[in-house]
Amino acid sequence: MQKFFTIGKWLTLGFWLLPLLALFGVFAPPWDFRLVALGFVILIAHLLELVFVYGGLRTAGRAEVIDLVLVMLVGLFHWVPILRRL
Repeated sequence: MQKFFTIGKWLTLGFWLLPLLALFGVFAPPWDFRLVALGFVILIAHLLELVFVYGGLRTAGRAEVIDLVLVMLVGLFHWVPILRRL
């Protein structure tokens, strides 16, 4: 199961390259706008996810800045293994 979360983290980090490259104009229209919009939607989803799991992270002693950033970047691939140990 740990491999699943590790692969998920790497794939999610790889996804974040697409909106970043779209911001620099690597993709032609309309893909540049679509990738940036998709990145924004997923960023909002991860922000909501952080709001919901912050209490659990704090209970686990993992509510440090690096953990909050990782939840924003890779989402459930970071917090599910932490909360499973509780």
